[in-house]
Amino acid sequence: MDKPYYNLCDQLCRSNGWALGQDKGEMVVGVPQADGSQVSIVINDFQDATGQFAMRFWTPVCMATQLPAEQAVQLNWQLPQGCLANREGQIVLTSTRLLNMTNQADLTHLLNTLAYYGAFYAGHYSGG
Repeated sequence: MDKPYYNLCDQLCRSNGWALGQDKGEMVVGVPQADGSQVSIVINDFQDATGQFAMRFWTPVCMATQLPAEQAVQLNWQLPQGCLANREGQIVLTSTRLLNMTNQADLTHLLNTLAYYGAFYAGHYSGG
C-alpha cells in the first residue's frame, strides 16, 4: 500500500495485535473489543485547508435515515473525541489528524476511542 502513513499504522497494529488490511484502496484497521468483536476503522488521507497532509479515520454507525440530524448534533456534543458525520448516506464516527503531528500513542488512543464509541452507537442506532 503506497500511503505515507502506512509504516506508522503498520507499527501500531503490530504492537497492539490489531489487523491491518485494505478495502477499496483505503487502509482498514480492525480494533478488537472486549466482547470479542472487532470494529473496522477506515483510514484515508486528504490535504487540509492550509495544504498540510492529514489523515481521516472513520467507522460506520448507521444509515442516515436512522439518526435524525438534530439528534446527531446533540450526540456530537456528548462525544469525548471525534464527531458524527454523514458520509454518502451513512452516519459515521470520524476524526482527523495532521500526519506531521501524529504519533503512535495518539493514534492508539484515538482508534480505541473511535472503535469503542462507534460500536456502542452502531449497536444503539442500527441494532448491530
